[in-house]
Amino acid sequence: MAVKVIEYGKKRVRCDNCESILQYEKGDIKVIQRGMNEWQGEITCPVCGNKIDVR
Repeated sequence: MAVKVIEYGKKRVRCDNCESILQYEKGDIKVIQRGMNEWQGEITCPVCGNKIDVR
């Protein structure tokens, strides 16, 4: 039996504010500068507008 890919490139995260489970792809991530040489990816929850940090 071979391993099959069901979904590729989609990740899931839970919103801390409204507790919705969100599915996102690499293209949905917005990179924000947090410090001098510090960058962080984030997505916005479509339900409540909360910013969620992602890797």
